[in-house]
Amino acid sequence: MKKQTEQKQEQTEKKERFSVYIYPKTMELARKWCAEDNCASTSEFIEKAISFYSGYVSSGQNTDFFPRAVISTLKAIVRESEERQYSQLYRVAVELSVLMNVLAASNGFAGKDVRALRESCEEEVKRLNGTLRVEDAVRWQNS
Repeated sequence: MKKQTEQKQEQTEKKERFSVYIYPKTMELARKWCAEDNCASTSEFIEKAISFYSGYVSSGQNTDFFPRAVISTLKAIVRESEERQYSQLYRVAVELSVLMNVLAASNGFAGKDVRALRESCEEEVKRLNGTLRVEDAVRWQNS
């Protein structure tokens, strides 16, 4: 809301005209990116650039200079990464379920034996800080 008020105020204010001396390459960049940024004029682009750079310089006071595109891109990257992780965790859970059912069917454990084994496994995983390897399990079973 505050930003809209500032924009309306800027529209009613009379703009100041002054000369700027810049290198031709810099002016070429301004003209090129002016069209890309959908600015009505090179002056509008330069005004936006000054606002952006002012925000950058005073970074602790004004965070509006971060382009929305950067923020939305970062959010999309995080979302995509989460989706891949969820997908992989689901696949691991399915494979683990298959493995547990094969073991249960082939070994015929009693319910109390499974509970005792679960408690022992939880203690072992905690002791190893979640980095259990097959070698650790073999060593544990043979001790």
